[in-house]
Amino acid sequence: MLSQRMKLYFLIAIFSSIAIALIGFVYTKKDLPPYPGTVASMYGQPLSGKGDIMAGQQVWQRFGLMDLGSVWGHGTYRGPDFTAQALHNMGVTMREVMALQRFRKNYANLSTEERGAVDAVVIKQIKTNRYDKESDTLTLTPLQVAALFKNRDFYHRLFTDGDENGPINPGTITDPTQLRNLADFFFWTAWCAGTIRPGDTHTYTNNWPHDPSVGNAVSGKSLVWSAISLVAFGLCLGGMIYLYHKYGFNKGALPYKPEPAMALAGAPISSSQKKAAKFFLVVAALFFVQVNVGGLMAHYTVSPDSFYGLKAIAAFIPYNWVKSWHLQLAIFWIAVSWIGMTLFVAPMVGNREPKGQGFLVDLLFFAVLVVAVGSLTGEVLGIKGKLADYWFWLGHQGWEYLELGRLWQILLFIGLILWLFLVVRALKDHFKAGQDKWGLPNFLAYSGVAVVGFFSFGLTYDPQTHITIADFWRWWVVHTWVEGAFEFFAAAAVAFVMVNLGLVRLEAGLRAVYLTVGLALFAGIIGVGHHYYWFGEPSLWLALGSTISALEPVPILLLLSEVWHGQSALVKGGSDFPYKYPLMFLMAAICWEFVGAGVMGLSITTPVVNYYEHATYLTVNHGHTALFGTYGILGIGLSLFSMRGLVEDKGWSPNLLKLCFWSINIGLFVMFTATLLPTGILQVLDNINHGFWHARSDAFWSRDIVRIIGNTRMVPDFMIIIGSGAFLLFMLKAMGNLKKVTIGSGEPFA
Repeated sequence: MLSQRMKLYFLIAIFSSIAIALIGFVYTKKDLPPYPGTVASMYGQPLSGKGDIMAGQQVWQRFGLMDLGSVWGHGTYRGPDFTAQALHNMGVTMREVMALQRFRKNYANLSTEERGAVDAVVIKQIKTNRYDKESDTLTLTPLQVAALFKNRDFYHRLFTDGDENGPINPGTITDPTQLRNLADFFFWTAWCAGTIRPGDTHTYTNNWPHDPSVGNAVSGKSLVWSAISLVAFGLCLGGMIYLYHKYGFNKGALPYKPEPAMALAGAPISSSQKKAAKFFLVVAALFFVQVNVGGLMAHYTVSPDSFYGLKAIAAFIPYNWVKSWHLQLAIFWIAVSWIGMTLFVAPMVGNREPKGQGFLVDLLFFAVLVVAVGSLTGEVLGIKGKLADYWFWLGHQGWEYLELGRLWQILLFIGLILWLFLVVRALKDHFKAGQDKWGLPNFLAYSGVAVVGFFSFGLTYDPQTHITIADFWRWWVVHTWVEGAFEFFAAAAVAFVMVNLGLVRLEAGLRAVYLTVGLALFAGIIGVGHHYYWFGEPSLWLALGSTISALEPVPILLLLSEVWHGQSALVKGGSDFPYKYPLMFLMAAICWEFVGAGVMGLSITTPVVNYYEHATYLTVNHGHTALFGTYGILGIGLSLFSMRGLVEDKGWSPNLLKLCFWSINIGLFVMFTATLLPTGILQVLDNINHGFWHARSDAFWSRDIVRIIGNTRMVPDFMIIIGSGAFLLFMLKAMGNLKKVTIGSGEPFA
């Protein structure tokens, strides 16, 4: 059914992209920012070293500070970027000390000529790389030594006394040794961001963050590769549109017939399918909790020290607690929706209920609950410093999106393997000799392999791993898992729904899905490099990340065309179409993917834009519209698609689904256009005018216009909470009206 040419294209797209990305890893590992064995003064006095810096990195991880601020721009965006803050403070201290030494005046009282002289010396000292590889020693000038000690005092006060205008509470960290090591770690990240990489003309972080006061400005390489990436996007888009029409990828629609949808909704169910229904109830419950936690986090953005005047709530539930839960709950409920959907469809597609499948589904459900409850509890205990040396295994692992402790991460990985086993055993007849291994059921199974496989990269680092290497593999989960494996699974699921509802021809659906997923995997796997621009990786990633990631919107545009097949069915089927709301959510998900991942993603991934935009609310805007708008709404659609085949007609509540659909989508649209986007634009302008340190400071967040926009956020948040509540009520009613099981263990479906 699938041509040899298409099969070859798909395999080349996958394996060549992985090979190129791994070659990039080799170059990254060879050119890492060094942890100096010794940090010493020019007189040979030891001041710090690798042991202290690594210990500080672990303090940063164990207390979940990546969810309380960011380093090199990676982390949460309401608190300070500790690198930009430390680098700017370094420059301030060095200028002040030199002004007093040379002119006997404070820097603010110097003349223009005197300031110019001081600035030139300070910037030259910051830019000069005094790390000696042979002796493994970083030598600091007297001005830098003064900045190191001042840096320690600053962060000791910040984490001990807190910041009443920011998200850092008093007593966040109190141990003097931990505070000193943490400050030295932040100082080291600032040194990397300010010092020229050997043999190059820019810093270890490609001149990020923007701060003219320390000599950091956008590099020439960023400008050149930005232009090349836009050319690559135009060429790829034109080429794919040509191929899409030349080979008829856009001609797979079938005339609308209600019979396939009616038959699917009224089909008998098996024991394991009925047991899969409880996964969707968990999806609704976790979704409801997640958006409420998100509402609390949005309130903290404006008023970080209290919840409507109740300071005790903010003191007990700090910002990094709600940020960790907001992300982890989102990942959990989206993943559980996909697990439930495949458990529902696999026996039906395999045409037989495997023996013991129901018991294994219950076992998997129990495992999911254990991981969810255990990891969420551990994250809170870790943030509050209650787990001592077990923080990495049981508490907060310290990495955004992968906050769960390593034990829970391993258990989740085992659960995903069990899920994949359940899916494959139900589809095993499609893998027998003589069967087409490239069919839609096989494609669905292969997407499951990708989900499990890419998740495993999150197990490749530990607390002793270099921060750049750990973050390299983290993005293979966060980005490649989402924009590679998730895209793989999403395309398979959408194609499965369209084909089984009789809206698209099977052959045409297969060809379109292999074409789009092949390009999505190629662009997504290599395109992960746009997250590596400023995190200590070599400038190789400016080229790879910018050029290839510019291609990512192209398959999204092709998927958008599939929306019209569903739109036709909705128009002709009307309110009697049994899959009206599942299909509406699937269509909305693809539209949001176009807006969030396509338009907003492309707008911020060129290096020259990303240099100023990185770690601002434009990234938050992209994240909400791409992750929630695409995969979250897709998860809701797939949950409803499955439940439509599990629920009796009397248990199906169109009014609740109508409220759910419009509340969520209108709420997300208002959040996107009226809060996140304008805040991000203001933040980028502030970065350009004052430097990135200022765009992330309390001074920015205390601006009247920013506070007004922040308070406006209450409106879309409330709408999404209403939609999630309607979804939960729908699931509760549906669970009480499930069909009776008519297909027993080991029995065929037809």
